[in-house]
Amino acid sequence: SVRMRVDGLLRPVAGPAGVLPQAVISRIKIVAGLNIAERRLPQDGAARLRVGRLELDVRVAVMPTQHGESAVIRLLPKDRELLAIDKLGFAARDDRSLRRLLALPHGMIVICGPTGSGKTTTLATTLSILNEPTRKILTIEDPVEYEIPGINQSQVKSAIGLTFASALRSFVRQDPDVIMVGEVRDSETAHVAVHAALTGHLVLTTLHTENAAAAVPRLLDLGVEDFLLRSTLRAVIAQRLVRRLCERCRSKKMLGKADMSADPRYAAVGFDVGDEVYEPRGCESCGGAGYRGRLGIFEVLELTPETRSLIQGTTDAAVIDRVAIQTGMTTMLDDGMAKCRSGATSVAEVLRVTTVR
Repeated sequence: SVRMRVDGLLRPVAGPAGVLPQAVISRIKIVAGLNIAERRLPQDGAARLRVGRLELDVRVAVMPTQHGESAVIRLLPKDRELLAIDKLGFAARDDRSLRRLLALPHGMIVICGPTGSGKTTTLATTLSILNEPTRKILTIEDPVEYEIPGINQSQVKSAIGLTFASALRSFVRQDPDVIMVGEVRDSETAHVAVHAALTGHLVLTTLHTENAAAAVPRLLDLGVEDFLLRSTLRAVIAQRLVRRLCERCRSKKMLGKADMSADPRYAAVGFDVGDEVYEPRGCESCGGAGYRGRLGIFEVLELTPETRSLIQGTTDAAVIDRVAIQTGMTTMLDDGMAKCRSGATSVAEVLRVTTVR
């Protein structure tokens, strides 16, 4: 079977007619430079293809299963329009906060979220904003998903010892202004990243945490000393991706008592009788899905004196989260609900990727 992940959700598509599945897998392996005779072990590969005028980087992962091999192909278009900040979905206030943070001369900014939440796109967008002739920017990524002219980008090659941590150690001797680390995966990378921020560099990186506040105990768990984290961490941005309602067929709905009774989630997220929401319908333009494209929902946790004082060895993410909200942070859920009211997405879509705190 063949399935495509469109806007974050899998949907079945017709496979090639009259072709054996193993022949398709073998062709994919050849394109990605993999060993077509090896069917017992997982393999990873890459290729660069041109389809018409579109240039694509292709990442391939092949895995043996009980009934044959499974291949996953990831398409990475080299499209500069993806790096426009107004397409990410930041609210006006969060957009101002982000630009203010990027103007800082040093410190660490962390972007959080699960796999597929758009962290890399947000990182690439921030780098494109920072990309000026007066700044030297170095990145270490796995893989390099966006090629940005004017930025020195390196790819992790663990087989020869080029890891996130080893690259970071070399970066500090390359006279950079900005350093981007694709992901903090281990204690060594966390320590080197924090020390790079401490010595006068602006460091951008990502973590896998549920929300912005959870990044603090996560970094402490990785062995970063609390006094160093208080000195270097400037902000944490958590994000998710939601599907954007099709503007041609979305329908406006005024909530009644029956709607509130039928779906208690409306009340849980702050809606009341008489409020307006938008729902998907489906048309030819969106392929009947009711959605077309995606946008981000965000929470930007700027470290204030109140939240900074909470960074200790026994830091509780829930306490940081509560204090951050009290000092003005907009949560991902609140940002999502604002986008629901504006007609950008639906309540069901926001609740699919977030939880009510």
